[in-house]
Amino acid sequence: MFLVLGCLLLVIVGVFLIARRLAPQSELMNSFKKTNSFRNSIIALTVVSGILFIMNYFVSAGEKWRENAIIQIEDKNGDVELFQGEENKVAIAFEGTPIAKKDYKTSLLVWSQYDDMTIVFKEKGNEENRKQIDLDEGKLVSFNKEAYSVPLTLSFEKAGIWKITIENRGEFIGDIVVEVEK
Repeated sequence: MFLVLGCLLLVIVGVFLIARRLAPQSELMNSFKKTNSFRNSIIALTVVSGILFIMNYFVSAGEKWRENAIIQIEDKNGDVELFQGEENKVAIAFEGTPIAKKDYKTSLLVWSQYDDMTIVFKEKGNEENRKQIDLDEGKLVSFNKEAYSVPLTLSFEKAGIWKITIENRGEFIGDIVVEVEK
């Protein structure tokens, strides 16, 4: 949103600059009563656009830790099941909200058959404290025509926001962000 508004303001600045160059006596340019008012308007619009770009950067940095939505995915029998994550990337079966210091039995859903998956999960604000789980590729079973599932048990030490990163041989597959309750 901030990016779009910033770009829109830069387009307006561009229109003003082109109008000043091509049609200095136009109605648009005559609306600026003083010589400095045009320059001040251009500077103000450019500064506001820059502020919007900076705000977009900070908002998008916070998006990396936004909890993933609950999605519905149909299995091979036609039953709809709930998952938390991103469709066509990675997701975990939604078995209720995870609770701290209790095992959370779920299953991981991926949209390609990987042979050496690793799960790394870390808490928001404490990224140095990472836990890693290596998955047994032999347990990967077909969920539907496109996706594969593997059973998974996660244990979170504390309540808060946690990011689960799935990799295959060190290559990033996707992230799932969940909120863990007390």
